[in-house]
Amino acid sequence: MHKSVFNLVVVCLAVVIIGCASRPITQQPVAPAAEPNEKLIWSTHEQRPGWTVSEPETVGEELAFVGLSDKYATEKESRDDAMRTATNNVVKYIGTLAQDKFNRLQTSYGLTTQIVDPTNVTRRLEEQLASAFATRIKAKEWYIEKWQRKKTKDTYILAFVLSKVPKTSVDEAYEEVLNNTIDDLKKKRDEASEEQAKSQFENAMKAFEDAKQQGFSLEEKE
Repeated sequence: MHKSVFNLVVVCLAVVIIGCASRPITQQPVAPAAEPNEKLIWSTHEQRPGWTVSEPETVGEELAFVGLSDKYATEKESRDDAMRTATNNVVKYIGTLAQDKFNRLQTSYGLTTQIVDPTNVTRRLEEQLASAFATRIKAKEWYIEKWQRKKTKDTYILAFVLSKVPKTSVDEAYEEVLNNTIDDLKKKRDEASEEQAKSQFENAMKAFEDAKQQGFSLEEKE
């Protein structure tokens, strides 16, 4: 009898734990910070969603990120600007992580900027990401606010967008940039006349081959 009761309790606890683990994580709403002499007169939600202040993050096989528009007279202008901002934000965010990774790579392998410049490699990656995101970025959720200036009664629109893009697009851009960098290093190695220079280029090639094998992660903070 006692054993049956114990087993029942264990099963119930397991159901509760599994149920909690399967629930999506929701963020608390945030209060808009009103500027002096302005008031919020309309919004698509009763409260500003918590995702509007989220940092870029990986959600399953997608990268989620947020964009906020500037102040525009029309909703279309605000939506377009929010999408541009979202793309720029995530490109810069990934670029910063990549720059740190390339800097560590340079230090670990003793590479000089004459052999390979981490800033140039990062710039290539950002350009590649911007191109990739242009066709693959999707808006998953919108939040719109309409504000009024109390003195002039003029109104403007603010748009927030929660966007997502397949994480594979980041991985593909990262790998392509590394492959191109390795190809450039091979050419420089073949053109070099001194053995020391050839050795340095080969060392740099190995560094980027290793980086390619390690892959790129938004969570890594080496």
